Amino acid sequence: MRVRGSTVRLLCSLVLALMAPGNALAATTSYDVVADVRIPMSDGVLLDSDEYIPTTGCPCPTILVQTPYRKSGAGVSEGNTIFPSNGYAMIVVDVRGTGSSEGSWDSFGAREQQDSVALVQRAASRPFSNGVVGLSGVSYSAINQFLTVEQPGTSAVKAIFPIVPMSDAYRDVTWAGGNTDFGFIPLWLGLVNGLALIPAQDALSEPRIALNAESQHALDVAEFAGPAVLDSTLGGYEMMLPSALQTFPEQAYDGPFYQLRSPIRHISRVTVPTFIVGGTYDLFQRGEPILFRGLTLSRAKKKLMIGPWYHTSAGNGLTADDGSNPVYDTKGKLLPSLNNLQLAWFDHWLKGIDNGIDRFPAVETYYLGAGKWAPDTKYPASRTTYQRWYLSATPGSGTSLYAGSLAPALDSGDTSVTLPWIPLDGTCSRSTTQWTAGLVSGTLCENDNRPSEVLGATFTTPPFTAPYAISGPIDATIWISSTATDAQVIATLSDVDPSGASSQITAGTLVASLGALIATPCGSIAADCSVYARGQLIEPWHPYTHASQVALTPGVPTELEIEIFPTSAVIEPGHSLRLAITTGDFPHETPTASTVADSLGIDTLYIGTDHPSSIYLGTVSRPPAS
Repeated sequence: MRVRGSTVRLLCSLVLALMAPGNALAATTSYDVVADVRIPMSDGVLLDSDEYIPTTGCPCPTILVQTPYRKSGAGVSEGNTIFPSNGYAMIVVDVRGTGSSEGSWDSFGAREQQDSVALVQRAASRPFSNGVVGLSGVSYSAINQFLTVEQPGTSAVKAIFPIVPMSDAYRDVTWAGGNTDFGFIPLWLGLVNGLALIPAQDALSEPRIALNAESQHALDVAEFAGPAVLDSTLGGYEMMLPSALQTFPEQAYDGPFYQLRSPIRHISRVTVPTFIVGGTYDLFQRGEPILFRGLTLSRAKKKLMIGPWYHTSAGNGLTADDGSNPVYDTKGKLLPSLNNLQLAWFDHWLKGIDNGIDRFPAVETYYLGAGKWAPDTKYPASRTTYQRWYLSATPGSGTSLYAGSLAPALDSGDTSVTLPWIPLDGTCSRSTTQWTAGLVSGTLCENDNRPSEVLGATFTTPPFTAPYAISGPIDATIWISSTATDAQVIATLSDVDPSGASSQITAGTLVASLGALIATPCGSIAADCSVYARGQLIEPWHPYTHASQVALTPGVPTELEIEIFPTSAVIEPGHSLRLAITTGDFPHETPTASTVADSLGIDTLYIGTDHPSSIYLGTVSRPPAS
């Protein structure tokens, strides 16, 4: 079916081109849409695609988007028409087992990765293509950009622009320190499988293809999503099932299933220019800086932009597409919209236009608290030094069960704090908004974490007299014991304003029995190793395997290293920095069946000389200024 571009509902009210970063020009290129172009894979499965073809100027570079959310119509419609409006052909494909494509979906599995190679080669060989391919897309379509260019046979790809991509399939989002990510994963599985049951757009004209695809999708729920969720929920109890019922063995633990789907595992294979967009409150908050660090590319060829965004709001607050409402960083650099940034990126690397995007700052980071964008050459920020703050028994502000202080020196004595296990704590917090991808933003609890702190222990600095800037990952060293053989510890950092409101900055979590640490220092790639700063642990790596799981000895203090996800923030004068230690973060995370059974007890937190619980973080010597 061929449709004139003027009849297609655009994703943006005004689509613009970019000849130089920040200088937008109105798009003039019209395009045709050829819908439901079936693409045969090597095993006979037909993937469904839409092709957007400019009416003039082709053969031309081609943008490929691979999505599970339906290529057009009923889903997210990731085909961004800014590309065909500006002289690029575009192919949007429903990945195997989703949308209108045949086959079985298994979320970034080996067969889907094999398909990506064929899709790149097809995109390069279409009559309207000049053989040069770029990859674009958000979330899932960002992740598979990495997984695609990590495959041999994709040399036609000359640049990628992943918006909110994942680094590690286990650590970034699916599991929260060893607990199930219950806030997002069920919503996501429901979205993909629900959209897959909607009939194809050409179902009436191609009933056989449509019926075959829909029947495969229905069966796939029972073959992939259902068993994967069940096996995950059982945790360590899964091994008690008959082997025939263990569809995904040890699904609650890291291993081959997650590693296959983790771009960081083969990031060294990425040799094409890469512009990563991340979010301070994104689902993949942890992984986006890790991907940037792992890229062995020059500053001209790799960029990182991290904004004050949830997963569904990436790009909000930047300069508008038409150049209105301009936004500048602290050095006066204009920050264009994501549409204009990616057009500039592809114009340079796919069309050879010298538009200056290669000289755009290597890193642009939004600092929470200060409300400012700061350019830099690396992440964490340049001029970062490191400081340890100790949990102290000196009384501090707050209304929690225990309100202590964060202090630059150890207490001279020892103190213990009793914490009840409350797995449903955390509902009224920014964490709920973040881990439902921003879908419940605007709630009263989004900017005040105090309701979730009431049933925990808080440790707060005195108000700062000068701006205190934080950059990068954070390690929390927490000493605990329990009357049970397991426990969950959630460590949340907040900015406390003069009114007492506690605004969550970032957080980390760990199931105590999974606290084994791989101490090997990392190089550029953070996988199977830990990151150190000034010789001190800053980003711990836990194996999260069944073999590494060790039960707590009841009543015996145990040292845990909790990975708190990276951030950029400024604690302004008059504000304080707070660490909250709690035992639940629902609905973000829920324990598995085996973890629940092992955690029915009372926990004790230790602070002081013998058990120096603390946090270690990077602080920027010159905070961002206008």
